[in-house]
Amino acid sequence: MNNKFISSLKFIFGWPLSLVALFFIAKLVSAQSGSIASYFKSPNLFLLIPGALLLSSYFFLRSYVWKKLLDEKGYSVSLREASYLWGISEFKRYTPGFIWAFVGKTLSFGEKGIDKKTIANLILIEISFFMLGTIIASLLAGSFIFSSLFPNLKYLSFPVVIFTFFVSMMFVFNKNILDKIKLPGFLKYVNLALPDFKPYSNFKLLIVSVFSHFIFGLGTFLVISSIIYLPLEKGLALVGLFTLSLLVGYLSIIAPMGLGVREGFITLALSKIISLQTAGLASIFARIVFIFSEILFLLFIFSWRNFKIKFIDKTEEFVSKYRYEIILGLLILIYIIYYTTISFLRHDNFFTGRFDLGNMDQTVWNTINGRIFAFSNPDGTNIVSRLSFHADFLLILLSPFYLIWNNPKMLLLIQTIVLGMGAVFVYLISKDLLKNKNISLAVSASYLLNPSLGYSNLYDFHPVVLATTFLLGAFYFVRKKKYALFLIFLFLACISKEQIWLIAAIFGLYVFFIQSKRLFGGALTILSASIFYLLIAKIIPSFYGGEHFALSYYSEFGDSPASVIKNIIFSPALLIKTLLTHDIPLYAYKLLLPVGFLPFLFPFALIFATPDLLIGSLSDNVQLRQIYYQYSAAITPFIFISTIYSIKFITDKFRKIPLSFFSWYILFFALISAYFLGPLPLSKRPNISVFTEQLSYRKDVINTLKQIPQDASVTSSNNLGAHLSHREKLYTLPLGVEEADYVAFLLTDNFAQPSLSAQKELAKNLKQNKRYYVVYEKDDFIVFKKYANLDL
Repeated sequence: MNNKFISSLKFIFGWPLSLVALFFIAKLVSAQSGSIASYFKSPNLFLLIPGALLLSSYFFLRSYVWKKLLDEKGYSVSLREASYLWGISEFKRYTPGFIWAFVGKTLSFGEKGIDKKTIANLILIEISFFMLGTIIASLLAGSFIFSSLFPNLKYLSFPVVIFTFFVSMMFVFNKNILDKIKLPGFLKYVNLALPDFKPYSNFKLLIVSVFSHFIFGLGTFLVISSIIYLPLEKGLALVGLFTLSLLVGYLSIIAPMGLGVREGFITLALSKIISLQTAGLASIFARIVFIFSEILFLLFIFSWRNFKIKFIDKTEEFVSKYRYEIILGLLILIYIIYYTTISFLRHDNFFTGRFDLGNMDQTVWNTINGRIFAFSNPDGTNIVSRLSFHADFLLILLSPFYLIWNNPKMLLLIQTIVLGMGAVFVYLISKDLLKNKNISLAVSASYLLNPSLGYSNLYDFHPVVLATTFLLGAFYFVRKKKYALFLIFLFLACISKEQIWLIAAIFGLYVFFIQSKRLFGGALTILSASIFYLLIAKIIPSFYGGEHFALSYYSEFGDSPASVIKNIIFSPALLIKTLLTHDIPLYAYKLLLPVGFLPFLFPFALIFATPDLLIGSLSDNVQLRQIYYQYSAAITPFIFISTIYSIKFITDKFRKIPLSFFSWYILFFALISAYFLGPLPLSKRPNISVFTEQLSYRKDVINTLKQIPQDASVTSSNNLGAHLSHREKLYTLPLGVEEADYVAFLLTDNFAQPSLSAQKELAKNLKQNKRYYVVYEKDDFIVFKKYANLDL
């Protein structure tokens, strides 16, 4: 009789209760879908789909936490089985009554031989991780919530999150501490909901819990952003706010899954920045997408668990065997998708310019059209060799790609893909040296989050930026003594810019002294140093018609390459004086914060970066000491290589320090630097102008520029240059007004030369000039044509 009763309970709490939950979901969706459909007709799928996938991932991460809780209690349940039973049980929470999800877990996992007392304990522990995870992630909303009440505290949210996290790790999740404390009244039962696992297990579970709820907040942010504009500068705070709404809904136990409560909270909060009606509809839309995301998760785990297909089994085996490599591949893919998208948006909205995408694009376009390595003189109106300025012969090798897509965006795409693939070499170098995939993945993730890498990717296109990956590849292959591949990657790096030949010379010294390949190493050093000197002292000056244009940055050390090199080497007092007068500590801080300053401990690999470090540190041009341009491209790879060597050095000296410590250490500083220094949307100073300052009539501008004949000469404002560079003669205002057939202005560039006001005055004067007439004008966009050319 007892067995029949239990069987009946299992049946009732199985699919029938799930169907009841589906009924209430259908009722909610049908009641609200009309208003949603009529108000939001065409969501941005580019934001909606990733948002929905993140919300589905949220459920998977929570089921993963449950599986790990079972592991800690000694129960072996496969991830697919644990996810399925957890998901089906959790789905029942939509049924009025609140307790059905807990009852469902008790019955479902009871069938797996887990006693009810253990399940009850695990449910309490799961709730503890859920609560603390949401609380920590919700603290990101501090700047949004307190800005009106406590303006001086609005910047404290991120430090508060970090502080709360460590406090929770040291105290709340240490059951042994609470067991020793005499807590008053009902508080003594608090420790019943705390895990008695090892501290490191608690740490990992808490990390996953915090991350899963951050994923929930980010997914909700993307979903709502797909139908209305949410300010990106408040992105991190809004992510925390949406996570807080989950906590508020969870605590409202009278409503299943906080239905209505969470929506009311989101509506009230968003009404501070958008209209009340829009906020209400957005919150309902987010709820509906959240429900469908959970159904998508259920369909996935149902198929995963119930369909015995060889392909699925083999895929699962493959994922299990190569999980680190797959995660790395996904991170690289996300990097490439994001930076390709934002690079294209920058170009489409005229944030790229003649300097420097237009210069590179014109050189590549000329090369593929038979005028090898030629472009219009940026300082004049004549056609010159690119060798007048730089020996970036890599542009010649890139020209065949224009046979696939003849567009400046091809260069932006190549740059992003090559930079993203640099993470592969970081991973391989780390795995080869440290023999640990976990730390290797962490260092690779840090590389992809590195602010200097992101900025160099965003700042137009420069061949030397590709050297970041090529130098990583060269170092990996020279370590593996695969010298043919080493020379290929090193050569590709060298032809990206002239000073890289100095780094090649240092590679030669490495081969000579470390690998004892005397002839090979010596020849490489001598040849590379000679090529560098010839390029700087002879070849580039001969094409330029004078000394290298950048020589003026080092006037304190001499007026020729030879004297500059001589004084740097033999005048230590002058060298130290120059270093002390420049802002070197701040430069070093920005370079090394992303890796927690570890290269200081074993700076061996930084020797390779010495040429570029000196070029930046000794220059009168402060831009060369910034991470916001391409100038750190040849330094970045050796920062990460040195980081790997530092970890190796420390773990060899102090064997009790586990590699896992450095994994979290690296990730911590990677996130800190990405937030405080990086360009990503949720950072403190995000590079989001391409989203917030889009040119409303950009299609009109692009279409008008396309109508200018390709054989016509054009002078334009810098921000139009990259859209006009597929021609032999392209000048940049104020140059070339007398020589050009067309003059084009887009008067939106605050960095216009000699100034934006001067360019506006020039455009005004051209309207009075009888030699010109206006071809097209709209707002700040004006195109003039000389009367001498009446064939347009």
